[in-house]
Amino acid sequence: MIRQGHMAVFALIAQCAVGQWTYEVIPSGIRPGGDDYAPVILDSSIVFCSMRERPGIVRIEQADTHKPLSDLYRVHYSTEAGLDPELFDERFTTDLNDGPASFTGDGRSICFTRNTAAPANLNKLRKGNGSLGLFFSEKTAQGWSETVAFPYNSEEYDIVHPAFSEDGSLLIFASNMPDGAGGMDLFSSERKGGTWSAPEKLRGLVNGPDNEVFPFLHANGTLYFASSRPGGPGGLDIYRTEFVDGSWSEPEVLPEPINSTGNDLGYTSFFTDISGAFSSDRSGRDEIYLFTKNIPRFVDAKMQEENNYCYRFEAPRVQDLGDLPLNYRWDLGNGEKLTGTKVNYCYETPGAYHVRLQVVDTITQAVFFQEAEYVLNIENIHQPYIRMPDSVRTGKWVSMDGTSTYLPDLYVEDMRWDLGDGALARGNKVEHRFSKEGTYTVKLDVMGVDLGTGELKAHCVTKDIHVLDRFRDMEDDAVLASYQDATGVTHEFEYRILPHDEMSLAIKQGEDASFTIELFASKERMSLDDPVFAEIRKHYPVIERYDPVRGTYTYSVGEAKTLAEMYEIYQKVKELQFLDAEMMALDLENVIDLSQLASTRVEDLNNTVVRASTVFFRSNESTIDPAFEPSLKDLIDLMAMYPDIRLVIEAHTDSKGTEQYNRSLSDRRAQALVQHFEEQGVAAERLIPLGLGEDRPISDNRTAEGRGRNRRVEFRLSRPQEEQALQLRDPIPTR
Repeated sequence: MIRQGHMAVFALIAQCAVGQWTYEVIPSGIRPGGDDYAPVILDSSIVFCSMRERPGIVRIEQADTHKPLSDLYRVHYSTEAGLDPELFDERFTTDLNDGPASFTGDGRSICFTRNTAAPANLNKLRKGNGSLGLFFSEKTAQGWSETVAFPYNSEEYDIVHPAFSEDGSLLIFASNMPDGAGGMDLFSSERKGGTWSAPEKLRGLVNGPDNEVFPFLHANGTLYFASSRPGGPGGLDIYRTEFVDGSWSEPEVLPEPINSTGNDLGYTSFFTDISGAFSSDRSGRDEIYLFTKNIPRFVDAKMQEENNYCYRFEAPRVQDLGDLPLNYRWDLGNGEKLTGTKVNYCYETPGAYHVRLQVVDTITQAVFFQEAEYVLNIENIHQPYIRMPDSVRTGKWVSMDGTSTYLPDLYVEDMRWDLGDGALARGNKVEHRFSKEGTYTVKLDVMGVDLGTGELKAHCVTKDIHVLDRFRDMEDDAVLASYQDATGVTHEFEYRILPHDEMSLAIKQGEDASFTIELFASKERMSLDDPVFAEIRKHYPVIERYDPVRGTYTYSVGEAKTLAEMYEIYQKVKELQFLDAEMMALDLENVIDLSQLASTRVEDLNNTVVRASTVFFRSNESTIDPAFEPSLKDLIDLMAMYPDIRLVIEAHTDSKGTEQYNRSLSDRRAQALVQHFEEQGVAAERLIPLGLGEDRPISDNRTAEGRGRNRRVEFRLSRPQEEQALQLRDPIPTR
């Protein structure tokens, strides 16, 4: 939604010359791909038209292209690839063409294109002579309301491609109605008192003998549209025009790479008009692209300064209190009180602190006299800010966080990283691994709109990180560091780096964690009969796990509550030449029964194991007993409700039969569950089957009861955490 305090930025941005920036364009990465076009931004997502097959739906084709009819889909706006689209809303998913659409600024009203033919007249659609019109719906607490037709829809011509104004009082659309300038033209209608006025052709130089289609009216008043007129590089090209003195100005074609030799249309953008989306067939099919206006980056980089919240407070004058039970005390404005005429103190955060110098009665602690007072305003330094460790080992993931950036006069649009080793990244948080030791200079460049001038500006800082060889002890290597005291004087000192390999091991031993030794991780699943495990399995069982955060299969030995218990195993592992093996902390798992799933909070799903002891398979078979399928419904419903959840399916057996046979049997059973989930609409890439055979018993295999408990299926749920997301901060949207 628009922030009221930034409304003045619109006019400033509109005055900037296009030559100030260049456009950067990337594919949206929507997968699987379809014929996707005409995007529009709603909050932090993209709603777009798509002609893609829907399983289980009777196919109705366009008469001229033999492609499916269009529906409205939605994806989250992100610069990462692999976006998974979902239907926008069932109310806008009919047997007819649905879309393109437009929304008011508050997202409460939609206007969209649909065939005017009723379902009883679908033969008209098959013959290609069904007209198109506009329809409206309002969002209520119960969902979207029944659709209402635009009163000027007609069977004689098409009215399509709506574009709402920010407040919904103006509607611009394309039509081939009579009295146009030729082909499709742009018209407008105003809503007054709940009634739409008769359509009028846009005044000025917008319409011509060619086609003008797919309008988008930005909140700053700029109108974007696509046209087949001469002057652009392709068939349909995107133009912009301004409303000046009662009419629309000469349209200006947008430069490449927005426009191409193909058909480019459906421009839409966020609040500042700096980033957004459009569609193009430049790749051979209709596809959604993302764009950002850009300026030169990583220039005029300055070394990052550390914020200093430390102050020395001195009484402006000191009165002789004699032998009276009185003393000076500083009330520092944050609940802290320090005794003395001179005190040093470091605040934890910036802010406005009401500081008082008081004379207090030491017997009653009552304030006897207030000597002085003033407001201390502490503000962070105006700069991008990199939060990351000062040192890291080679091969270890290190997090770099730009969310503490403090640039109050900049509306931040984009953050870019130069990681110092040739790697580049984008987003407010990134993760990286350095392969070689040395000192690397990391750069963070923050680009946005200056709230005072409306110009695009970029600010860049640098910070060094020391990368240490993970296999070499560093106790004797001194590193120079510096700090600034409360008076602003900089001091330098040397400190020695201790080899802290795994920051997660700061967990107190025995508390809410256990430890294991990870031999290695692999993107591909390995057989435990692989020769690489031959020697180690003579000493310890090898445990296979799947890590959904890293997307890898891990192989480890040993498990204990304390590090001391693991030391002997660690020595043996190194002796057997697993030189990359390392101690890892295992998160405490929350084990629940399948029947408890519905009452589990979604916030608690990470590290939750859903144990299903009621999974029945026929003896020596991998076919699911139909009697078990209803008990999986809660899990399937959860996967549908939260599309970011991934599910690791672990099938276990008892110890009857050979180890190889049990592992093969459990593999087949895990795969059978995957097939069942896929049949219920869960995407295969969200499911990871693991047949673990008899390796992970939870009970004694010597009794029938124990073997029954060991024959089980466990479902491990994983949701991505915010700090794992390597994506661009979403700008504040307008549509």
